[in-house]
Amino acid sequence: MSGRMLAEVEVFGPRSCQVQPHADEEWSVSSVSRSATSGGAGRVVEEFTLKGSEGTPSVLQSADPSADHVFAYDQRHVFQLSRAAGQGCVCERIEAAGCVVQEFSADTDSIVVTFLVDDIPTLRDIVDDLESEGETVKLRRLLEDTSTETDQPVVLDRAKLTSRQREVLTRAHEMGYFEHPREATAGDVADALDISTSTFTEHLAAAQRKLLDDLLDAR
Repeated sequence: MSGRMLAEVEVFGPRSCQVQPHADEEWSVSSVSRSATSGGAGRVVEEFTLKGSEGTPSVLQSADPSADHVFAYDQRHVFQLSRAAGQGCVCERIEAAGCVVQEFSADTDSIVVTFLVDDIPTLRDIVDDLESEGETVKLRRLLEDTSTETDQPVVLDRAKLTSRQREVLTRAHEMGYFEHPREATAGDVADALDISTSTFTEHLAAAQRKLLDDLLDAR
């Protein structure tokens, strides 16, 4: 039986992604696909879909767009761009670890990728590598193959969190900060907690790291 896991990882502020910058406050990236070009070595063609409810994506309003508009349907716009391969973006880093990105979405703050991974050490290496590509990396979800029940349940010790870290996590969850697209920004949650945005992100990153270490070490 397979022991693989389905991981969903969020990367905040990805530095090399050329798709995520096309998202705006009203339009988020709902999918992306790519292939090597036939006309030149080292080039990649990416197609991505912007999904929204009203208005016009900002990329369509640009006098010199960096992506070509190729299709539109049901409040969705499909764009295509060509770029050099090997830029070290999130998807390429995951593929370099032997995994395939199954789902991709993005808003103005972050991208979320879903992929199958063979084991926890590989996942840990991927997360560590992604931390050099983004400002913060968060493991949103980890699902195990239900065809095997050899693993024991993992217990996350909330006592490792400070009271402030628990408060930050709770308020962020209540306000929809972890939804995608996000229902509240870091600034919104920080204002609700009466703290600065930088203080909020510091507490959040510390709490996530403790929980992630707890989860992965327990495996």
